[in-house]
Amino acid sequence: MTVAVSLLGRRSVIGEALADCPFSITEDYAIDYLHRARAGADESEIRVPIRHVPTVLQRSVALKFSIHPDLLEPGRAHDELRVSWNAGSVLLPEFSGVVRFRIAGLQTRVLVEGAYHPPFGVFGRAFDAMIGHRIAQSSIDDLAGRIARNLEARERAYRAAAG
Repeated sequence: MTVAVSLLGRRSVIGEALADCPFSITEDYAIDYLHRARAGADESEIRVPIRHVPTVLQRSVALKFSIHPDLLEPGRAHDELRVSWNAGSVLLPEFSGVVRFRIAGLQTRVLVEGAYHPPFGVFGRAFDAMIGHRIAQSSIDDLAGRIARNLEARERAYRAAAG
């Protein structure tokens, strides 16, 4: 887990997961997953998994994503996927970040990196220091894990149909 504070008060979070899926196809699978998530299809609904409170208080988020050339590694064949969401509540911050994929042997590492600004000034920063950053980290870890599980499921389905 990585949490950092920028000079502008934005908090950074990084989540990652390993997917048993070839790197060469991950971007296509992930873009399809994010399209379905944005549309609210299947089990693709993205939720803010607040594990510290009852499930009834968990929030669905309005997911947005776009495809851009990878800024960290210009010239790569694969792009970076920029994601953002809004939980529709003034109590929860908006998040913006990127999803990147990296080769990890025969697997693919899914990295979700981003930042949010705790709401409510000093009170929000105090809440964030106590529990808010754990909520943000949990949300990012959940998204990375969901993407990784989807990549694996798509690859299993492809292999079953091909073989």
